[in-house]
Amino acid sequence: MKKFNGKNVIVTGAAQGVGKETSLKFLEEGANVLMADINSSKFEDLKAELSNYAGQFHLMKIDISKQEDISMMIAEIINKWGSIDFVINNASVSLTKSMMEITAEDWDRVLNINVKGTFFIMLEAAKKMIEAGKGGSIVNVSSIAGLNGRPLFLPYAASKAAVINFTKSAALEFAKSGIRVNSIAPGTIDTTMWEKCSEDLSKINDCNREELIDGWVKRIPLKRLAQPADIANSILFLCSKEGEYITGQTINVCGGLSIA
Repeated sequence: MKKFNGKNVIVTGAAQGVGKETSLKFLEEGANVLMADINSSKFEDLKAELSNYAGQFHLMKIDISKQEDISMMIAEIINKWGSIDFVINNASVSLTKSMMEITAEDWDRVLNINVKGTFFIMLEAAKKMIEAGKGGSIVNVSSIAGLNGRPLFLPYAASKAAVINFTKSAALEFAKSGIRVNSIAPGTIDTTMWEKCSEDLSKINDCNREELIDGWVKRIPLKRLAQPADIANSILFLCSKEGEYITGQTINVCGGLSIA
């Protein structure tokens, strides 16, 4: 028996990395998955890759900083499958820049996507979940940068701290409706976002990129970068029966980096 047969899931940032891996694992476990991403150029390859799950997934181009796109996405999953069981707020952007060089445009872009977009997806989905009366699970992907800050990543760290905080508030408010809200705080994940960040860091610090990455990995107690599957596994756990007594929590999935 597949773990999520008949369950309906929204995954944002689903075209690559953690979002793609999370979507695949839900599909493997029988769920229907609305895969949302602003990067629609990857959709044709995804259709081919996920051909074994025809009818179980639906791809949508969504800009989560736009309220009208969020509303369209919520309406689409209801029209297609009738309800929402799980929401995985994974889409986000990063910025690697000295604090003294950050512009208002930089700040607005990061916060509009990482905070405003994540919050309103959670809110609009929760309304439908409350109407359905079946409870559910919302997982917001934060970062260990939101726990203790990061030099050269200030807007990103601030945005992820906000996600951790409003996850707790939402968990308290939605508990009476049987909706659990948690966050995952990854460390450094081997994705295209990390590739871009490491390139920017090496330029800012005027150092060799390979040496920078090697030094970064050495700081991680488990001595490797996270893989998307490491994060996806934790997300599915929080949506599963095994995680049904967990709400309002932030689970660090970072190889020990948060305590190093």
